[in-house]
Amino acid sequence: MKPPLARDGTPRSSHGRTERGPHGSDTAPPAPRAKRRNAVMVLYDSPLYGDWAAWMTCIWGLVMAWAPETDEPSALPGWLDTLLGVVVIVALFGLLPSWLRLQLRRWRWRRRQLAPGPAAPAPTGTVHSGPVPSPQSAVPPPRMPPARPASAPPCPVPPPFTTPVPDEHRTAPGARHAPPADRTAGAPAHQDAETSLSSSAVLAKARDAMPHPVARAVRTLQRAHSGKEQYEAILDAAETLAICVSVTSAALLRKYGDGAAPGNEKALHLVSMLRGALLGRGSATFGTWTNWLQEVSRLAGSHPGAMPAVPALRPDDAHGAPLIEHLNALRVERNRAAHGDRPQSAGESALRVREIRPHFEQALVKAGFLTRTPWLLTATSSYRPATRTFDVVARDAMGDHPDFERRKFIWAEPVATNVFYVLDAGAPVILSPFVASQFCTQCGQDEVCYAAGADRTEGPADLKSFARGHTLHSPDLGDEIRALPVRGGEADEARRGGR
Repeated sequence: MKPPLARDGTPRSSHGRTERGPHGSDTAPPAPRAKRRNAVMVLYDSPLYGDWAAWMTCIWGLVMAWAPETDEPSALPGWLDTLLGVVVIVALFGLLPSWLRLQLRRWRWRRRQLAPGPAAPAPTGTVHSGPVPSPQSAVPPPRMPPARPASAPPCPVPPPFTTPVPDEHRTAPGARHAPPADRTAGAPAHQDAETSLSSSAVLAKARDAMPHPVARAVRTLQRAHSGKEQYEAILDAAETLAICVSVTSAALLRKYGDGAAPGNEKALHLVSMLRGALLGRGSATFGTWTNWLQEVSRLAGSHPGAMPAVPALRPDDAHGAPLIEHLNALRVERNRAAHGDRPQSAGESALRVREIRPHFEQALVKAGFLTRTPWLLTATSSYRPATRTFDVVARDAMGDHPDFERRKFIWAEPVATNVFYVLDAGAPVILSPFVASQFCTQCGQDEVCYAAGADRTEGPADLKSFARGHTLHSPDLGDEIRALPVRGGEADEARRGGR
């Protein structure tokens, strides 16, 4: 509200006396305008008449504009020559010094921000209850309403320019104040999970040294941003890891079972069990691979000699739980999500990721034998009669890069082209029919696929792409799955299926 005016137009107080200026006169001079740095074109201070850089820019422009013309010939008109001279001189002697001053001011401001300042008073949890004096002491206070009864407690008034303190943060008089909370404590959980996943040393190593399907799944996990994407990616990567461990173990067991070692029958029995799982009803699931690995782990515990190539599946691990226990924990979480118990919010997704991430990282560590048995996709093979060996060019299917590097080998036994092999102690072990490279009509390119099932009597094998889950069919691989070794009860089932 404007103060009342006297007859001569000067303001007067509510008591009828004319307001006096700070020097005792009836009319005080107006306050000078506050200087605002870099308020004009980000280079000059406001007001311009108080900035020496603005004066210097104008003076140099005027000097160049009124400079006498020279007698030297020029291809440009006189007015254009003068205009270009003004622009160059103003830029060099006006704008450039102003820009350098701006950089100097910014540097000094950052230096002041980093320098330790005077200690601020510690914040208290109590609320001021007394009245706060107004900063405008020259204006008399307005007429106050009548006082409340003595029985009513005074209404607490918060300090000016401060946020009222919530009730849960207020402390009783004389009580110790709790230390200020850490800034990172209030950060969203999914941001912490994203940062930790992207900087995990275990995941980074898996992207470089694991077979391509596992490395690609780990890369997808590290590139996931939201909690929901991370939750889905870690479950997909866990299933891919279980498949790669299973098919690599099956290939090594089949090679070991074909030899004359004492445990070859037991190794072939496990391959026969996997054959029965793939020829059963429906497609292979996460549980199909973990249940088979459970049987492999039991054989490794009872007959270690039958499992020389896959020591990671032995249950007598002195460094924590074996691989199969971590994979089973991840399978339980996948079944939980598949039966409708998926996380409903970002916070719940981040919490689930924190719960299952240790199992996944430990599973990657326990499956380290995959890094010592690299996958290869053969490209060419030529026979060398002089040495009776084969010169083979194969693509190294390890790591998350989609382009496989070519490697050259000299092997004593022939290999098929465009077929996946496992390199075990320098010798190739075929991965077919468990893993194959097939052309996908949906993707328009070759995809790394795994065998998901086939009919017991005839028909093609159902293959699924590791990367996108597309279903492909291969008649040749269907016959190869049915031609796997048959032992024990699987032989009786195979005979009944052939009738």
